[in-house]
Amino acid sequence: MPTKRTYHHGNLRAALITAALRELAHAGPDGFALRSVARRAGVSAPAVYRHFQDKDDLLTAVAIECADRLAAAMTAAVDAAPPDPLERFRATGIAYVRFAVAHPEHFRALSVPGLFDRSSPEQRERAAAFRDAQRRELAEAQAAGLISNLPLDDILLAASAVVAGLAHLILGGQLGPVDDARATQLAITATAALGAGFWPRPEGFHDPLTGTHHAGNAG
Repeated sequence: MPTKRTYHHGNLRAALITAALRELAHAGPDGFALRSVARRAGVSAPAVYRHFQDKDDLLTAVAIECADRLAAAMTAAVDAAPPDPLERFRATGIAYVRFAVAHPEHFRALSVPGLFDRSSPEQRERAAAFRDAQRRELAEAQAAGLISNLPLDDILLAASAVVAGLAHLILGGQLGPVDDARATQLAITATAALGAGFWPRPEGFHDPLTGTHHAGNAG
C-alpha cells in the first residue's frame, strides 16, 4: 500500500501521471478511477483535483505524455538511420520494440483503444506527417525496385503486426527476460525475416543492417 508523501511544488502532477499509467495498465480504461490513481500516488483523492479537473483530463495528460515519448523515440531512430529508405523504415520498427521494453506502461497505455485520440492536435498532426513520410519513402523504394510491388497499406499492416506482436510477446514474458540489447536483436531478427519474405532464395540474402549473410535454399 503506497504511503502518503509530501511533494514539492510541480512534482505531484508528474507523480499522478505515472500512477495513472500504472492504474490504466492494471485496470484498463473501464476500471480506471481517480481514487485508485490517488491511492497509487500516495495522496488523498481531493489532491488529484489540484491538477486535473476529472478523469478525462487526467487521461488526456497521459495520452500527451505517451505520444511525446513515442514521437521522440521514432524521431531519434530516423535521425540516426542511414539515408536508405528501407533501413529508415526498419529502424522505426526496431525503435518501437525498444520503446515498449524501456517504457512498458506507456506502451500498454498507447494500446488502449482511443487513448491516442486524446493527444493534442499538434501531436496527431506530427504523427500523421511521420506516417506520410514513411509512405513516401516506401513508394520511392518500390519505384527503385528495392521492394516488391505490393500495396503500401499491406506492407505497413504486416510491418506493424510484426513489431507490435513482438513487443506484446516480450512484455507478456513469452520470450523470457529481455533487456534493451536483447530487444534490439529480436527486432532486428524479426524485421529481417519480414523484409526477406518466406520465398526460397537459391543464393540466400544479405542483411545490410547486421552484415549477416543468410543461406538460401533452392526452390
